[in-house]
Amino acid sequence: MLSSFRPWLLHIMPRASVHASYAAGLPAVGNALRRCSSRTITPAIHARPLAWGATLSRSYVVPSHEEVLQNQHLNMEARYAVELPRYEPGDNSHIEEVFGNVHSTESFSAVDGPGVRFLVFVQGCAMRCLFCSNPDTWNMKGGTRTSSKELADQIRKVRNYLRPRGGVTISGGEAMLQPRFVSAVFQEVHAMGLNTTIDTTGQGTKHGNWDVVLPHTDLVLFCIKHMDPLKYESLTGLKQKGALRFADELAERKIPFYLRYVYIPGYTDAPKDIDRLVEWSKKQPTFQGIELLPYHVLGKNKWEVMHIPYPLDGVQTPPHETVSKVIKLFNDNEIPVICAN
Repeated sequence: MLSSFRPWLLHIMPRASVHASYAAGLPAVGNALRRCSSRTITPAIHARPLAWGATLSRSYVVPSHEEVLQNQHLNMEARYAVELPRYEPGDNSHIEEVFGNVHSTESFSAVDGPGVRFLVFVQGCAMRCLFCSNPDTWNMKGGTRTSSKELADQIRKVRNYLRPRGGVTISGGEAMLQPRFVSAVFQEVHAMGLNTTIDTTGQGTKHGNWDVVLPHTDLVLFCIKHMDPLKYESLTGLKQKGALRFADELAERKIPFYLRYVYIPGYTDAPKDIDRLVEWSKKQPTFQGIELLPYHVLGKNKWEVMHIPYPLDGVQTPPHETVSKVIKLFNDNEIPVICAN
């Protein structure tokens, strides 16, 4: 759903380079991410695991395999501080096989939940966000027809790299539009001893979909498009009330969530709207923090390929100084912030 606005690193660094760094024991991904709060972690390339706050050595020491794994997960923990349930591997023979439409998968993500994660993009979305980076996921019938068992087999091949804190994140499109498929995959994931995260707008779905998916969901990355109802509708094509009802549902079920907020000059950056976001967030009982996603245009080419006029043509990436002020506002209100470097 938010591939274009996930921190810029994975768009700048070729995927092959990420895997190469991972295999070599250099936590390039984790070290390039900062948790933008008053407890900022200064990144540096280092080879031996250290406790956060310790002095980081710049001399290179060839690490052991155990040190490599410790180092990788140490860096990933800096991004999402939430503690999710731990599951023991179990029997999956009772889990129903369900087919769904999958856009794509990534076997290594450091920016879509705690730890290292297997990321799944599913097809279908009822929203038409002006800043959407994946318009090719709108069509429910697009992508590849895939069974939950087939996807589980793919995840199982890399599950050892996802432990101890990692797991599987399902995004889109809008993952809630394929509830039985997502539920089946999440049950398979729990049977592997891994945790689950859904990246969702909470929109364009029926309440019954929540009843199918949320019992098997450990964490939600909730993209709240705008806090002003009229601006929300003009930005997405849907009314805001559905998203707010979803937030109430998360509170009732006691499911932790991070807010994802795309910061777009001229659209979502008005001070009064940011203030409203702060005040609303502080009232949510399971709210964990805000992931601030500065706008960029790396998804624009998909609109061009699909011969659709790009609605935000001409909008510029917000300057670092402006984003820093927003981060400070969140910090001043004691709200944990995750943001792009």
